[in-house]
Amino acid sequence: MTISCQLRLLLARANVERAKQGQAAVSLRRLAEESGVSLSVLAALHTGKSQRIDYTTVDHLLTYFNRYFQVTTDDLLTWQDAQEHTVPLAKQHYTQAATQKTSFA
Repeated sequence: MTISCQLRLLLARANVERAKQGQAAVSLRRLAEESGVSLSVLAALHTGKSQRIDYTTVDHLLTYFNRYFQVTTDDLLTWQDAQEHTVPLAKQHYTQAATQKTSFA
């Protein structure tokens, strides 16, 4: 999968901020209670086993982590181009168009 959730990193970063303030680390269970996202969803995101995420979950997580530091959707979700896409899309389109035959009636 080329899209991944960075919940593990954001939680670690939030726990560093909490430690600086002398507060205890946040567990997934506590994150679930405080963010309003179910523990099962957080566990799947945390381990990279989730196949989807809904907008409400994204909103709750961004709202939660913005308590500690500025965070955006780009920080929560990352996308990496798959290795199989080695030819730029514009070049693929041009190559496909050049190889297609056209006939005029």
